[in-house]
Amino acid sequence: MENYFKQCDTGNVEIVVIDLSKSFKEAIRRQLGDPLIIADRFHFMRQGYWAFDQVRRDVQHELYKRYRLRLKRNKEILWKSPLKLSQEGQERVEELLNHHQRLREAYELKNELDWWFKTSNAENAKEGLEAWFEKVEKSGNEAFKKVVKTFKRWKKEILHSFMYPYNNGYIEGVNNTTKVIKRMSYGIKSFQRLRKKILWRQMVRTNAA
Repeated sequence: MENYFKQCDTGNVEIVVIDLSKSFKEAIRRQLGDPLIIADRFHFMRQGYWAFDQVRRDVQHELYKRYRLRLKRNKEILWKSPLKLSQEGQERVEELLNHHQRLREAYELKNELDWWFKTSNAENAKEGLEAWFEKVEKSGNEAFKKVVKTFKRWKKEILHSFMYPYNNGYIEGVNNTTKVIKRMSYGIKSFQRLRKKILWRQMVRTNAA
């Protein structure tokens, strides 16, 4: 990354949006001076979902096969926000959580984090985040405690994401498109041909937009 930065005109860079990579942040500061750094929303929010899924997997290991498979097959519905569930979906989630207190606790922490994210702005994001930290600490949930540690290390950059309208959504979309092209091509011998396919696909996407 630092070698790449050295080849670019970075004199006017004021804001950088990155994932939660300590190495990237250090490289940016060394090569770009002191730009304002924003933590990409997708990358910090998925930490909470990963923590919830860790708890789900831990609970699964303690269950008999029948219930283990049932919980595994319903993981997608547990990831969804309760606001997006039908009445039937809410009843199914409640049935799954009734027998697993640790899973219920993790589910509630995940949903509270999601609610904070969707309802916060530059004025109240910090207060809401610190309140969520306190709930996690009281819960004693180790998976979510790790999320809190990560969030505290990146607190300033996370709060910046509520102050400035920038994220890496478009770039993540480009990366995903590139991966799909590679998979569908089953390998391309010529790098130049792959490059042309990627650029052509992005041109079509831009014109369609």
